[in-house]
Amino acid sequence: MKKIFSIIVSSFVVLFGFSVPSFRMMPISYKDGNFMGIKILDSMVVENSMIDSIRLFGLSGLAYDNEDDILYSISDRGSLFKFKLILKDNKIISLKPLSAKKLMAKHNRTFLKPYRDSEGLAIVGKGENKHLLISYEWKHRVSQFTLNGIEISSILLPKPLKVYRYYKNNNSSLESVTYHPKYGFITSPEEPLRVQKNGYHGIYNRDGEICKIRKLNKKNSITSIEVMKDNNLLVLLRSFNMMKFEFDITLKKVYLDNISDGVCKSKDLAVMKSKDGWNLDNFEGLTKYKDNQYLMISDDNGNFLQSTILTLFEIKES
Repeated sequence: MKKIFSIIVSSFVVLFGFSVPSFRMMPISYKDGNFMGIKILDSMVVENSMIDSIRLFGLSGLAYDNEDDILYSISDRGSLFKFKLILKDNKIISLKPLSAKKLMAKHNRTFLKPYRDSEGLAIVGKGENKHLLISYEWKHRVSQFTLNGIEISSILLPKPLKVYRYYKNNNSSLESVTYHPKYGFITSPEEPLRVQKNGYHGIYNRDGEICKIRKLNKKNSITSIEVMKDNNLLVLLRSFNMMKFEFDITLKKVYLDNISDGVCKSKDLAVMKSKDGWNLDNFEGLTKYKDNQYLMISDDNGNFLQSTILTLFEIKES
């Protein structure tokens, strides 16, 4: 009976979309949602389910297509999901699944396990020229894909990002990617390269390093980046204390055209710590929704102790 009930619930979710009560991510002391330079508008837990025979979990990248009103997401198991996001008065009403597909290499080949660790996601272009940018971690690379998840071509990386031995390890490489109108594609290793100046993360495009930003602490990692309305960079950083199961999540604004001695000016818009009462998880995906509003999502790692949390927030500055 329990199994039958589970199947019925899963079918309902796939047909009608996820619609659950709001998840309060903030400590109760921040009743109006305002915290530092941001305002949390709403959060929800995305239920684990099957969509087109693909399990929804491990979401690590987000990209919102405001032209077609579709929210894209990728998992670190090489799957591409499409959703219809329904909001009302800055509250998440539902997240309706539209489709799920395995990312495919050229010539209709599937990616084998070491090559399928898709992490960063961005949308580039408009109309018929629109496509996806996806960054990979274990076999680090950045590739262009169709909107249906078929690989078009790989992007040439700058020399520092090509060399495997420069990365801290296989699981600390290209977690993030975005597209900038001036700099083209931008990516950053999750952990600083071994050849990087101590205490700094590097921000790269096709031509090499654009600039550096200071590493917040030893466990701090870059998990996502996004171009802001004013063409500066919004960076999502995460640190995790495994012994205490505590997360620190930071949203940092990086001023790409304000560089001194190779270091970009930056400022923290929000520093959220689970030890201070925040209901946080492994946030790895970030995308601009509209104007100064953004969405971020957590990767549950397929772990029943974790959750997939979708959060809508607003940056309070212009």
